[in-house]
Amino acid sequence: MYKITGFKRAFVLIVAAAVLVAAGSVLYWRQVTDRLSQDARGIIVSASRELADNFSRLLGAEFQLLSAVGVPLQEQALLDNQEALVKYLEQQNKNNAFTLTGYQGPDGRAVFSNGGVLPDFISPENAEYAYKHGHYISSRRKGPFTGKDILVFAVPLPQRDGERGGLVFATQTIEFYATTLSANATHGQGLTFIINRAGDIIIAYPRAAYNNVFEAGEHSVFDRGKSSLRMQQEITRGESGWTGYTLHGDHRFASYYPLRYNDWYAMSVLPTKSVAEQAQRLVLMSLVLCLSIIVVLGVLLVFILRMQSQSSRALFRMGFVDPLTETDNLNAFRFKFPRASAAFKEKGVPYALVVVNVNRFKAVNDIYGFEQGDQVLKQVAAALRGALQEGELFCRSSADVFLLLLQCPDRTELGRRVDALAERAGRYCLSGGECLPLSLTCGIYLVDEDVPFYIMMDRANLAWASAKQHAGQVCAFYDEQSRRQIVTEKRIESSMDQALRDGEFKIYLQPKCDFKTGLTRSAEALVRWQHPVQGLIPPDQFIPIFEKNGFVLKLDKFMLEETLRLLKTWKEQGKPVVPVGVNFSRLHLEDPHFIDVLARTADEYGVEHHLLEVELTESVVFGNVDLMKKVIDGLHAKGFSVAMDDFGSGYSSLNVLKNLDFDCVKLDKEFLVRGEGNPRMRQIISGLVRMIKSLGSGVVAEGVETAEQAEFLSGIGCDLAQGYLFSRPLPPQEFEKRLLEERDKK
Repeated sequence: MYKITGFKRAFVLIVAAAVLVAAGSVLYWRQVTDRLSQDARGIIVSASRELADNFSRLLGAEFQLLSAVGVPLQEQALLDNQEALVKYLEQQNKNNAFTLTGYQGPDGRAVFSNGGVLPDFISPENAEYAYKHGHYISSRRKGPFTGKDILVFAVPLPQRDGERGGLVFATQTIEFYATTLSANATHGQGLTFIINRAGDIIIAYPRAAYNNVFEAGEHSVFDRGKSSLRMQQEITRGESGWTGYTLHGDHRFASYYPLRYNDWYAMSVLPTKSVAEQAQRLVLMSLVLCLSIIVVLGVLLVFILRMQSQSSRALFRMGFVDPLTETDNLNAFRFKFPRASAAFKEKGVPYALVVVNVNRFKAVNDIYGFEQGDQVLKQVAAALRGALQEGELFCRSSADVFLLLLQCPDRTELGRRVDALAERAGRYCLSGGECLPLSLTCGIYLVDEDVPFYIMMDRANLAWASAKQHAGQVCAFYDEQSRRQIVTEKRIESSMDQALRDGEFKIYLQPKCDFKTGLTRSAEALVRWQHPVQGLIPPDQFIPIFEKNGFVLKLDKFMLEETLRLLKTWKEQGKPVVPVGVNFSRLHLEDPHFIDVLARTADEYGVEHHLLEVELTESVVFGNVDLMKKVIDGLHAKGFSVAMDDFGSGYSSLNVLKNLDFDCVKLDKEFLVRGEGNPRMRQIISGLVRMIKSLGSGVVAEGVETAEQAEFLSGIGCDLAQGYLFSRPLPPQEFEKRLLEERDKK
């Protein structure tokens, strides 16, 4: 009886233990499954959002490239010459890596960079969309000459005389953009798509065997359950979201996020086979534990711990390790950043966030291939990571961008260290003894306040952008002045077209006067920006920006026409007329039609050519002496006079000047500043004036502000003076009044 009772007790205990272990195993299995599912869901949601952001930025960059290509196409002369147009489009096509570039006029006639001509390549409906919205991108379509699947981009040119200026467009293969999707394909385990709201596939990675993600069939990517139907409804309504579903026994997560163009969506799909497989193994082990509690319990505990470790490592690698360089990715960097920065703060050590970018890395891939490009990135990553000190961080942020968290006991020392890092990481040799020198650009943000990590990233990127703008500069530090400058430039660029349309740019005239009589002999046309909120903006704040983005072409044209309009009005109203000088950017001078356009415009206003003086700055002249000689000779042939402006501001060379037939040379005001109280400098100025006049050119002195300066300049033979001693820049009405008063005094 005792044995039976003892057996029953042991049996009950074993059963109870088995039930307890089984229940615990099931509970643990569910927790692990939930955790893996949550992590997988988080990864796929992040992947779709990142894909949407990256692809939207990529499309925006393509439109910006097309806008830049379209600037010269605003000149009718180029559009009228098909051979020159094709040559220009072909060159732009090479520069921007499009498959084809073209121009489609308002009449629907499309001219391609390969010389082809097609009617209505962009349909009237799509052309109307581009004119209305400022851009157009097609769905997947066949290329007109190759038959390959392509996308078509287009942006409208500004209207001319109230009529549409046509469209500048480009084509690119679908395969080209698949690389963007591959970077977001969850390391080859998932699927990524760009689709429209109807589910039609625009781009897919890997290549899809179907055309619509919602279509049922053997190769369908979704089931026809409630979850996929809900997802389809949300996409139709323009909403983002995620869902989980099972297809052919395979559980998956799908996430979808809208792009900023064409009602397109970025979609990522991630199979979760590992979650299901781990769950099945745990169930089997739980059953085994019910049969043999003691032995299996130990084995199960070891197995669970092992599987948990493996799963954590797998998820960790998926979420925190860059698969190419085997280093931390941005997620890991952000995760480690708070602890590392706190350690620096505790030690009282300043620290900095550094962005490192490989310059023109795309050319490496294009020339040597992606495999060799990957080797370059590995080499750079190894060099940067190998230079870290204790407590510092490193990661590969994106394709050719790296992030570092470095301690910064001294700003100057940090600058030298980053320069050295960039130089070291830039050393790379290809196989076969061929060396590939790389250049890196770095942006440094010294962390001086407690702000979110993304703001620190933005500031480091602003510093990087500042360094990239200056040729030869390896690194730059972020400061508030740089931020304000970039913000100011963006504000100016965003409002410049509207300002021109609203008449905010004003013409001012500064007299060039006779030294002895003070009478006005000619004038220089100067531009001022009368902003409705900021007031009068001086030219040195916006002209350099306009020269970089090409808007100076429009502004120069405006100033030319305003000057000609004034000269025409003075002549028609019988008022005194004096020659007026107008400044022109080097972008005009590179246009072979510039001189003809200038002459034709002056003739349209009925203005004699000798009344218009073309002023060229010293930096423009000495940038290409051969071209300048050709331009000056052409202007003289048309009857225009030519002046060199700002002579002596940095490039002066009499040896070059003697080969250029200027009618007038304007001495930069810095000559006068350096000559104040400096007898030796005055001798140099005096000799310079004599030599210029010996070449047959007149001399105008700029920046004359005192009677002493005027006496000196007049004594050494300067012909005219321009400066506040004689007159400040005047609005047209005040300038006309001055001329009338001078005429009445005669």
